[in-house]
Amino acid sequence: MSKKKEKKSFFSNMTIQNKHQILRMTVSIIIGLLLATGLIVFTSDLPMTSLKLFFTAPLMNANYFTFWIQKAIPLMFTGTAVSIMFSANQFNLGMEGAFLFGGMVGGALTNIYLFPGQRVLGSIMGCLIGGLVGALITLIPALLERVFNASVMVTSLMMNYICLWFSTYLLFSKFKDPRTSKSTYSWTKANQEYMTFKIRIGQDRLTIFYSFFIALVVVAIAWLFLYRSKMGFKLRQVGQNRNFAKYVGISVGSVAVLSQALGGFIGGLGGACEIMSLYTNYRWVELTGLGWDGVTMAVFAKNNPKYVPLAALFISYLRAGAYVMSVRTGIQNDMTKIVEATIILFLLAEKFLSKTYRKMIIAEAEKERAAQAELEVN
Repeated sequence: MSKKKEKKSFFSNMTIQNKHQILRMTVSIIIGLLLATGLIVFTSDLPMTSLKLFFTAPLMNANYFTFWIQKAIPLMFTGTAVSIMFSANQFNLGMEGAFLFGGMVGGALTNIYLFPGQRVLGSIMGCLIGGLVGALITLIPALLERVFNASVMVTSLMMNYICLWFSTYLLFSKFKDPRTSKSTYSWTKANQEYMTFKIRIGQDRLTIFYSFFIALVVVAIAWLFLYRSKMGFKLRQVGQNRNFAKYVGISVGSVAVLSQALGGFIGGLGGACEIMSLYTNYRWVELTGLGWDGVTMAVFAKNNPKYVPLAALFISYLRAGAYVMSVRTGIQNDMTKIVEATIILFLLAEKFLSKTYRKMIIAEAEKERAAQAELEVN
């Protein structure tokens, strides 16, 4: 009985808006999954096998589970970074460049040239330098907007391609290993081993990435900053109403620049962790797409960092399942993109379940009126 009462009180304490958001998210996910299920059934020669792999593959063995968590880590970094920037209503889209260039400078060049063979110091400094490089990448469009009133959206998009082609130039003209076609010199494998540890489960080895715990710490700090600090309050006020924030004495320009620098730092840190955890040389010659995934995570999480891990684990679970399904049955693994696009479409549709929202408001008002009438009678 007590547990039921606790459950009831938990939901009754939620606002109607939060209940409606949970309902919209749940219905959107169900629609997306039903659409993916239908496509798999109609296109697969082995529909039941394909569906089983799509929905359960990440839990089948330690290798698939590791792949799932591995895919979630960069989404947690970029999702948290974009959530901070979007909370201040700053549509800086330079996360692609911050993640990529932070990975190159912090993850690769730091360990090859600055701290070769020093796995502990190299990993720590790689994370720090990667974060600083990422902050610089997103800071440039922010300063251009503040000083020259240049569109931060346009300049940040251009920064992505500047980072891509500059890193490609450095890779092929300055830092390429002559023994390979398109990668830098290798750094010691000890760095990679330092960023992971393995647990044997039966015949499989479950690989645990330290970057996963780093990402969780970053998420926690970001949430505390946004919702438990004075500067975080100012940042959210700027995002909610820029003019009001200005009139109450908040330095709107400085807060906007700070939000973008913090987002870039987290993105660059994520890029460095990704490179050091998975590779022993740098080989990215195209944009990773993880910056755009950060936008998706921010939309799912409503710009609240504490929901980013859930969004990242959900999307990476679907991607891992789709990948295994593709390898085992030959079906294209683009099903996850359909699910993601469908969910985002319904989440961004303002009138989706709007009638239900009105009914919830009316029902709540009638409930309060009935409670008030009962009190007056007593």
